[in-house]
Amino acid sequence: MTREAVREMLRNNPRRFGYALRRALWTHEAMALLPGPYGWNDGGCLLLAEGLVELLGREARVRAVVRGGTLYAQHFVVQEGRWHLDADGACLEGTLLRRWEEQELVPSPRTAPLRAVDISAGTPRSAEVSASVRDFLCARLPSA
Repeated sequence: MTREAVREMLRNNPRRFGYALRRALWTHEAMALLPGPYGWNDGGCLLLAEGLVELLGREARVRAVVRGGTLYAQHFVVQEGRWHLDADGACLEGTLLRRWEEQELVPSPRTAPLRAVDISAGTPRSAEVSASVRDFLCARLPSA
């Protein structure tokens, strides 16, 4: 699938795109792209977010979920228009923040731009891995 086809799929049906993204990522082949003991939601989220930005283009932005009152990143997502994307699919910001408050027990979560947050020294970051994620998604996401 081309980058333009991926962007079009996201524009035309964000929920379908999110479902396809989740299905592609939670496979043994996709998990093998991650270094070490990481998963998409426990250490690999920044690698995924940067790969998604490469795939979606300059309109997409990496955002961090932070604990209210801090700039310490808990999770990374991609914002494309109103939609927020991660390994769980596509959702609106309110849904994302509720999930992080209710399921992950982060008090008063909010999103912040990547450039404004503190990233843990243990958070993996690799242009090579993010490019592999981009290429994998290009090959695995279904046609619009």
